[in-house]
Amino acid sequence: MTRTLLNIDAAACSHHDGDTEQACRRTVTGLVRRRALNLYEAIPAQHHHERAVRELRDALAA
Repeated sequence: MTRTLLNIDAAACSHHDGDTEQACRRTVTGLVRRRALNLYEAIPAQHHHERAVRELRDALAA
C-alpha cells in the first residue's frame, strides 16, 4: 500500500512539474489500476446500477 501511495504522490508531483501525461500514466498503470479493476469485477451484478459502482466502472473505462 505504501508503494502505491508513493506512486500516486509521485504522479501528483509530475503533474505539478508540468508533466501531466507522465502523471496520468503513473496513476493508471500497475497496482492502482489492477486493484481497482479487481474490486469492480468482485462486485455482484445486482449492485451495478448503484451510482458509486457506475462511477468506478466509468473511471476504469476512461
